[in-house]
Amino acid sequence: MNGWERREHILQVAAEIFARKGYRTTSITDIVEVAGIGRGTFYLYFESKREIFLELIESYFEGFAQVLEENQRRLEEAFLEGGNALAAWRENIYRVFLYHRDNPHLTSIVYGEAMGRDEDFSLRVDELSRLARKKLLEGFRLMERHRMLRDCDLETVTSMVMGSTINVIRDRLLGRKRVNLERLSDEFMEYHIRALAPRGTDIQRSVRSAMKGVKRGAEGAG
Repeated sequence: MNGWERREHILQVAAEIFARKGYRTTSITDIVEVAGIGRGTFYLYFESKREIFLELIESYFEGFAQVLEENQRRLEEAFLEGGNALAAWRENIYRVFLYHRDNPHLTSIVYGEAMGRDEDFSLRVDELSRLARKKLLEGFRLMERHRMLRDCDLETVTSMVMGSTINVIRDRLLGRKRVNLERLSDEFMEYHIRALAPRGTDIQRSVRSAMKGVKRGAEGAG
């Protein structure tokens, strides 16, 4: 391995061990033994267990921020090009769940270990969470301008949607049983439509519109 590959390998090993054993009971010895390196090699790349843990938190939010940026772009394009904004919204929900399903160790570290574990960790998670909240709020404001939402307090809506999303991720995506993300996204989307659509909206028609044109992967048949 070159230096970059070695560093990434250590991060991957540490993420798996932190997710399995927890931050407090994981030692540097655990990491170096599984990574197949000496302690000296570890310290070439990281000063401490705390540093590598914080970097993993940063890695989670860096990847998640990219997902949210792409989601915002997809929604904006749907409105600008006269596309199906509801389908774009539903696709965004799927992409959020997919990111967390495909990064189980980082997800477990952030939602199972970092939150409330340590003042420094919690502060950093809160700081990065505000960035995610900002992106979600921008999306809701965009939908409000196009009269896709009922008259409501968007700050409250954003808090409720973030909370429900985190609960679904923790309860459904961090378990051992594989979850059908297509079906989960459909159900979550329908829940959003029923809760947020303007009064007088044909709910079933909106739900059908959201599902129209959705590209179903292999897991969609499960």
